[in-house]
Amino acid sequence: MTKQVQELIERAQRTFVIAHVDPDGDTIGSALGLAHALRKMGKNCILACGDPVPEALSFLPGIQEFGTPEITDEDLIIAVDVSDPNRLGTAYERAPCLDRPTVNIDHHVTNSMFGTVNLVRTEAAATAEIIFDLLRDLEVSLDPLLATYLLTGIVTDTQSFSTSSTTPRVLEVSAELMDAGASLTEINENYFKKRGLATLRLWGKVLDQMQLDGDLVWSVNTLDMQNECHADSGNAGGVVNLLATVREAAAAIVFKESEDGQIEISIRSRPGVDISPIAAHFGGGGHPQAAGSVLQGNLDQVIPKVLSKAKQVLNSNR
Repeated sequence: MTKQVQELIERAQRTFVIAHVDPDGDTIGSALGLAHALRKMGKNCILACGDPVPEALSFLPGIQEFGTPEITDEDLIIAVDVSDPNRLGTAYERAPCLDRPTVNIDHHVTNSMFGTVNLVRTEAAATAEIIFDLLRDLEVSLDPLLATYLLTGIVTDTQSFSTSSTTPRVLEVSAELMDAGASLTEINENYFKKRGLATLRLWGKVLDQMQLDGDLVWSVNTLDMQNECHADSGNAGGVVNLLATVREAAAAIVFKESEDGQIEISIRSRPGVDISPIAAHFGGGGHPQAAGSVLQGNLDQVIPKVLSKAKQVLNSNR
């Protein structure tokens, strides 16, 4: 499969790279790294994402390139870290149906294999690890910026090498990226240790609303809370990880209201508890310990349905 992707990239002159909605460090770092490498190969590249890049990733050069441009005469579409066409967002959900090849590069176990060519490796700790191997096959040399993009993807998706997906191989890749000029200290400092005032205020609101139901802890991130804190919907992206540290809970869920009338659910769990079936049941995807989905409806409609399914899944894990 890697050979087919390599051939498509080598033939293409104009590429369109799409990150998933509600973007995280892996999709943004992988997309930026791939775009940087394609340009080193002499190719044109446009970056797209249906949602704004979160504040925590503002330290990465080039994030201002992300927006929602139209797909025009590009001859190759590449979806990065996208498990399902729904995760492309409304602006690009039809992209896999266009009359040009779509490459799907991902590591989620719930990937729906929607691409013309699917480079999906579920054993990879992050999509950035797959991009690293692909660029080696394309004979693109590492430089400090490219290494920073890819290490950001790995570090953020493994929670700084603390998840069960952290393997000896990804540690070796990360060491090579550090040798090429990426700073693990700066990535950790910028992503995990710096929060805006609006973010912390919003986190406080979310924590104040949390509820423990059996071994499940959950909370909400409403539009009213966001407006009161002068925060946008992306400011509370990491709070679900904090909820997941509750000693009495096996899993955590945050329900986030969006201005488009949808509810985004973010789910986390402790090691050994597979919560990906919850997200998959509602058309989403992810990993055993980190998953999510987007549902239509209001909080009063969505919360009972999701909690019911979550309890069923948690019971099956026992």
